[in-house]
Amino acid sequence: MAPGTNRTRAFAPLQASSTALLTTFRRTGEAVPTPVSIALDDDHAYFVTAADSGKAKRLARNPSVTLAPCTTSGKVLGAAVSGQARRLEGDNRTRRRRLLGPTGPLFWSLLLYRLRGKTMHLYEVAPAAAPGPLTA
Repeated sequence: MAPGTNRTRAFAPLQASSTALLTTFRRTGEAVPTPVSIALDDDHAYFVTAADSGKAKRLARNPSVTLAPCTTSGKVLGAAVSGQARRLEGDNRTRRRRLLGPTGPLFWSLLLYRLRGKTMHLYEVAPAAAPGPLTA
């Protein structure tokens, strides 16, 4: 899908926010909402979390997420977007290095994790595909 198409519109609710309420799901299906710093780039959303966090463990089992613009305390400010998260490693992570550099939008999140002695994972969220037309 080319930039500026349906994927970009899918993340429109997040355009004005640098924080999103990330909702991951437990094995039981219970939703677990957590505010995270986000960056939007190339029709995807990005966030970081500690490798040993509950979010990382839940995402390893179930990559389905929702993102909604919110305040840093988690008060939702707009519509949620459904997506699929995947952890970036190797070359995929290297290509997104500018998100984590000193002038990048996720730098302070990365720095806070590192100051706490945590290993950090970078995740990419692609919007969930819109359902196609129903066929009989």
